[in-house]
Amino acid sequence: RDALAIARAVTEFERMLKIADAQLQKSVWLASDDFTLADIQLGHLLYRYFDIEIDRNPPERIVAYYGKLKQRSCFQDHVMVSYEELRGPK
Repeated sequence: RDALAIARAVTEFERMLKIADAQLQKSVWLASDDFTLADIQLGHLLYRYFDIEIDRNPPERIVAYYGKLKQRSCFQDHVMVSYEELRGPK
């Protein structure tokens, strides 16, 4: 694993999360007050981001938003699934 490449990717992802964070100031969900495809797209990325062992510094609204996603049964059933075989050797 390339720790420097991972750190750079996390920094870039967190820079982009600031865009989503700003949008979440305006509405309950990412694109509006209704759950939309935008939430599905970001949600699956957030699952990996919060699940892997990395140093992270997410905006508070993103943490709260992810908490709401995790409460949705469809998110639990279809996104929060094991991908252990993709992790590779430790």
